[in-house]
Amino acid sequence: MFFHSTPSTARLNAACSPTHLALRADGTAGDPWGRRVIFLHPGKGAWWRLLHRVPSGQEWMTVPAAGGALRPLLVERNGRKPVLVAGAVTAAAALGVALDHPEAVGGVMIVDDVGADSPLRRRLAALAEWLGLPVDRHGLGGLESELPALRVPVTLIQGTAPAGILATLENGLTGCRTLTVVAVPDTGAVRPRTNAPELRTALAALIVAVERVRM
Repeated sequence: MFFHSTPSTARLNAACSPTHLALRADGTAGDPWGRRVIFLHPGKGAWWRLLHRVPSGQEWMTVPAAGGALRPLLVERNGRKPVLVAGAVTAAAALGVALDHPEAVGGVMIVDDVGADSPLRRRLAALAEWLGLPVDRHGLGGLESELPALRVPVTLIQGTAPAGILATLENGLTGCRTLTVVAVPDTGAVRPRTNAPELRTALAALIVAVERVRM
């Protein structure tokens, strides 16, 4: 499903990160001179499984998305800007970087790797309720109001019962060049361990969209 919209206003007050140490990849594979695809993870997970078969002309790397600056890793090669891939927990990090540095990001793919009702989500919601804290239902914080400013191609890939963040993104990303929503049947959450073929296909289509914009 493709959605096209008119351009929106540019992002204001972008966050700066020069004072933060650069993030480091914990896994790298593929062509060191090819287009860089960065998989942001929260410190654990199975994204490394995708590094076993990298398409020609691309470099894939897994990066823990905490405690550092991602900008130094956004290397453009032969006019090909890097693509960011993130799960539900790291979506805000990927989108924030794409908004802060629109000149350095070619596209973004957000993967619903938690689903609408996971044990972790239930535990966090119960703890927040017990403590009397407000619950951020989508994990985007104040980023939601800035979503229309994102211009690069975006792909959202989800299961049959997506987390709330996916609907928020689909409704909020009104300014990107193309917005593609991919639904994977018969799965609650889309993960590298169980849905590698679907993830690879969606990512390949996103890179085609990024190339179309570049040309």
